[in-house]
Amino acid sequence: MSRYVRLEHMSDEFARIKNKIMTSDPSKCWGDDFDVRFYLVSKLKKLHKKSVLDIGGGIGIISSELDKGNFRINLDSSLNDLKICREKTDPEIQNICASMTNLPFIDNSFDCVICAHLLEIAKHLDIEKNQVITDNHIAQYPTVEKTLKEISRVLDSDGTLFLTTPNNVHYKSTKLYYHELKKSISNHFSRYSLSFYNTFPRLSKKHRKLNLANILPKLMSKVISRNKLVTTLLIKDDDGNERESVSFYVEAFKN
Repeated sequence: MSRYVRLEHMSDEFARIKNKIMTSDPSKCWGDDFDVRFYLVSKLKKLHKKSVLDIGGGIGIISSELDKGNFRINLDSSLNDLKICREKTDPEIQNICASMTNLPFIDNSFDCVICAHLLEIAKHLDIEKNQVITDNHIAQYPTVEKTLKEISRVLDSDGTLFLTTPNNVHYKSTKLYYHELKKSISNHFSRYSLSFYNTFPRLSKKHRKLNLANILPKLMSKVISRNKLVTTLLIKDDDGNERESVSFYVEAFKN
């Protein structure tokens, strides 16, 4: 009975978060029911009495899921998103309007920084401005580098960066590739762990029914628990080789 209640609770947590997004602003829906940001939220539940900065946090969904004993700051360049965060999502979150490349904080200010689905926007901006740099055959992007440099600067000496971003091998657009992401992170953090999230293939970009990354998790969740599906089938450790996945999940450390 206790196991049933626990699994039911996990399903309820997912539904609750999804409903919160739809209630605050439906246009900010994460889309896939197994989006890596749901996994990120589950990892952030362990944070207690920490100072936490969510860069590009938008309407504040992720920050609102943190324990209220943490000091939470939601930073975004959109005043409208910050207004929604304050009025609909969670009025206790501190909201700041600023740029990801120029964080208005002194050095070593935060125990944790969240950077969820933001670096791909930075890369896209550099492509648009034709600011791509090639280093040892690996493309680097100034806005991505500036963002990570700023994150490293405001993190405390033993702070942690929690990062998610789409994998361009899956999307074949302007997202980050494996080697690009690893190169940029290693430029600013002494150590990190990287995981591939949802490695089921996308067999066709045009036909949604051939996107196994979207279809298989939903089918499998009908016979096994959501938690077991994520931890045993969707999350894959980095073995040093690029592989297809919907997203990357990274935890990086200054020291």
